[in-house]
Amino acid sequence: MATALINISSVPINILILLFILPSACSTNFQIARFDATAANIVYEGDAVPSVGVIELIDKVNYVCRVGRATYAERVPLWDCHAGKAADFTTHFSFIVDTQGAATNGSGFGFFLAPFGFQIPLNSAGGFLGLFNTTTSDFAGNHIVLVEFDSYVNPDWDPAYQHVGINNSIASVVMTPWNVSLHDGDTTDVWISYNATTTSLKCSVELPKYPCFSIGDN
Repeated sequence: MATALINISSVPINILILLFILPSACSTNFQIARFDATAANIVYEGDAVPSVGVIELIDKVNYVCRVGRATYAERVPLWDCHAGKAADFTTHFSFIVDTQGAATNGSGFGFFLAPFGFQIPLNSAGGFLGLFNTTTSDFAGNHIVLVEFDSYVNPDWDPAYQHVGINNSIASVVMTPWNVSLHDGDTTDVWISYNATTTSLKCSVELPKYPCFSIGDN
C-alpha cells in the first residue's frame, strides 16, 4: 500500500498529479508517510514541490497553465510472478484542497498508472492534467489509467459538473459528482484498488463532512 498526503492550492489552472508506475515484474509494496526534498524515492517535476511533509503545486508568479507531478522513482510492478498473471493492486492517499478563496478553480488533479519513464507531454496543462494533449486526448492506446478529481468543467469532454472519474483517455468512463468548494480545507482520504481476476478498478472516497462514495466495479 502507498500512502501520501497531498496539499493542493487550487487556483486557476493548477494541477497536481500523483503517479505510480506499471511495468511487468513481481509485485511489491511501499508506504510514504512524508514527502521531503532530500528523499531519493520521489521525483518532483514541473511545479510540484515538497513542503512541510506534503506535496504542493504552487507557482507564486503565474497561476495560469501550470502542471506538475510527484512520481515514485522506481518501477512499481503489478505482476504476480509466481502465478504468471496481473496482480491485485491497492493504494491509499490523502489530500487537502485550498482554493485560497478563488472564484475559479484549477482544472484538477489525479492518481494515474502509466508506463515507466512516461514524460509530461508538451501542451498538456489545464484540463489535460499533464497527461494528454490535443493529439492524444481521446486515444485509449495511451496505456494510461487515471482516477481524476476534476474541479473545472471543460465542455469539450467533461460532464456539466465537477466530478471524480475513472479514465483511460481525457473523458471519464465512469464518474460521480464532486464539488470541490464543499471540501475546501478538509482532508479527503482515497482508496483505489484493482481486482486482477475481474479486471475491475474501484475508487472509494471518504470525506469528513459528507457520506463516503465509490465509483467503479465492486
